[in-house]
Amino acid sequence: MAVYCLLIIAIFLNVGSLVSSQHVFGDYTNPPYQTSICSDESLTRGYKCEDYDVITDDGYILRLERFPEGRYNHRGGYNKPPVYLQHGLVADGMIWFSLSHADQTLPLILVEAGFDVWIGNVRGTRFSKNHISENFTNSDKYWDFSFDELGKYDLHASIKFVYEETGQKVHYAGHSLGTTMFTVAALEWDIEKMMKSATLICPVIYLNHVTNIIGSIGAHAYLAEKNKGKIDFFVTELIMPPLGVIEYSICNTPGVNCFSFLVDLVTGPNCCLNASAINIFLKNLPQPSSMRTFEQLAQGCRTGVFSKYDYGNPATNLEHYGVPEAPVYDIRKIPKKFPLLLCYGGNDQLASPADVRRVRSELMDHNIHNLFIEEFSHIDFVNGMTSKDVLYPDVVEFMRRYN
Repeated sequence: MAVYCLLIIAIFLNVGSLVSSQHVFGDYTNPPYQTSICSDESLTRGYKCEDYDVITDDGYILRLERFPEGRYNHRGGYNKPPVYLQHGLVADGMIWFSLSHADQTLPLILVEAGFDVWIGNVRGTRFSKNHISENFTNSDKYWDFSFDELGKYDLHASIKFVYEETGQKVHYAGHSLGTTMFTVAALEWDIEKMMKSATLICPVIYLNHVTNIIGSIGAHAYLAEKNKGKIDFFVTELIMPPLGVIEYSICNTPGVNCFSFLVDLVTGPNCCLNASAINIFLKNLPQPSSMRTFEQLAQGCRTGVFSKYDYGNPATNLEHYGVPEAPVYDIRKIPKKFPLLLCYGGNDQLASPADVRRVRSELMDHNIHNLFIEEFSHIDFVNGMTSKDVLYPDVVEFMRRYN
């Protein structure tokens, strides 16, 4: 699983070198969009956009963007039901804006549907790269986090801020690791106090049915565990060289769609990606993350267990958790009446249908709804041309139902 996700990073970089000379791996000090989504009018498309900074309980400073009203639907002003969108691994809030038209973009579709839309950016990404301690920001300790902290601290701080700012409970929608974060949050704090519903797009909870041979080998070879710290070194030293060979031998072949080939190699065959969105997509990925997050995902891939980060020895686990083994997250303890919508695809090799069915089976007595799209893979759900027709209307209707 570790190599699986890291390959995505390297793939985006390699293809990016074919598409845009502005994309420089690791140059997070000079991203295409300097300060926030709101700072670029080509993304906001005339919509009102506001920036907010939120501080987590452990001191990380996160950037939230808010789209409070539509261009066509101004009803309700700021008194609209809030929705919070959470991106996945090695992405940030920009992932929702890769398509060129407002009516293809989930945040703007939700705004026009009458929602107050908030977009999150987790710690380490370009808009959320600071800590209240400057020394801590510049230290290796900054990267000592896994998805445990993302769900427990980042999501809690963000949802609490939206809840207090709007005075209303929040609808949640997360993609990929954003679903992992929600699941952690649902088991770590009282989500029912501040949230109305959750839409889990490509749920990454159980990972023992990863069907991609590269990802499976990577997880079982313990590659993430052997390369600690921030992800940059692992990708540039271990992943980039072999992908460079692939790029040279395959991407230079006339008639070959290199982007589709390499992305499909990792995620499974995506059906509905639009070539016109590739340049924006590549300019905004990858975003920084921690190797510990990849390591935790690899642990789940090997064991088939959804658990807290395993420090690798009983003594250290005992120090952190009070028990010698990493505690298991029991998803059956998610509040039973809390509305959940699971959206997943038949061709997704990251959030495989088999693993999502396991989630469904463990939540049989919960308030759970399902949307299965046979032809979709992992990236189709956020950047697919047909999502506006086969996915987003169901998401809007689900949120309205539990508004």
